[in-house]
Amino acid sequence: MRKSKKKLNEANSAEGQNPAARKKRFSKRPGGRYLLSMAYTLLASGVISLFLLYGPWDGFRTFLITTAEVTINHKYVADLFYSKKTIDKVMSENKTEEFVETTETNNINTEPAKKNEVKLTEISQGSYKAWMLEISDPSTVFLGVTKYLNAKGQKIPYLAENYSNIVGGINAGGFGDANGYGNGGIPIGLIISEGETLHMPRKSKYNIVGFNKDNVLVLGSYTRDEVENKLNLRDAVEFTPVLIMNGEPAQMSGNGGWGVNPRTAIGQRADGTVVFVVVDGRSAKSSGVTVKTLRDIMVEQGCVNAANLDGGSSSVLYYKNNVVNDPSGSDADGMRFLPNAFLVREN
Repeated sequence: MRKSKKKLNEANSAEGQNPAARKKRFSKRPGGRYLLSMAYTLLASGVISLFLLYGPWDGFRTFLITTAEVTINHKYVADLFYSKKTIDKVMSENKTEEFVETTETNNINTEPAKKNEVKLTEISQGSYKAWMLEISDPSTVFLGVTKYLNAKGQKIPYLAENYSNIVGGINAGGFGDANGYGNGGIPIGLIISEGETLHMPRKSKYNIVGFNKDNVLVLGSYTRDEVENKLNLRDAVEFTPVLIMNGEPAQMSGNGGWGVNPRTAIGQRADGTVVFVVVDGRSAKSSGVTVKTLRDIMVEQGCVNAANLDGGSSSVLYYKNNVVNDPSGSDADGMRFLPNAFLVREN
């Protein structure tokens, strides 16, 4: 039997008052299905984001804060989500202890002079891609600088052209980057190149990463008098942290306090061999590494002394007229303009 018109109207009216029924009719429409799907996606994303940012698992919180805080231009990212108290707490739980001691130069054998052998090796593992350059003769490693120092930096392939017979190189010291538009021309800290002091701001201590005239990699914090009169430096910049000192790895809590980023490091083995390491980051192919992982890499490669250098979008490994890694800068080639680089000459 057919339902009377009155009963049908009553049924439709009852269905119209039923939220589940209205949702069912709405979800059958093409546009409705799309809107519901988008709403569910946004809700799920919001829940996941809140869990990662503020949930009981602090891994993401630590990653975000430590990674943002060591950048020049992206500290605000941590400030968007966390209070200063939270940021300070996370940074205090993730840090690298500074060495009190300095480099014992007698631990490194740089005599007699060797025929230089330069070897490139990929040392990628797990979630990161990395490369190592081994230089058997440390006397061939020196600090190259942009020819426009204090005005404009140069990308490594062009900086290398300022010198003859260059076979390889890595980025070295930091530079001013006001509002993200730094052109690499204004260096931060000490610069000594081929025995000449080119930049030396006045301060009580200098965090040295460089070579003395005996071709030993010298690391640590030194006074101005020590730098000028005792260390006998031929090529040096400033950067931190020291990763290995006199065979002892740096003590670190948490992830070391520098987050996950592209990295550059320099080290030296007991036989004098110099080791360059560059790790890619900020991409699906390579997330980057913490300074703790970078320290462990340099330990695995047999370094007696090793230090972190400028990283992030500055990290570049240059070898035989080619950029080996995949730099993460905003330019089409990924490279940034740099004030200086540790370069290798063929001998």
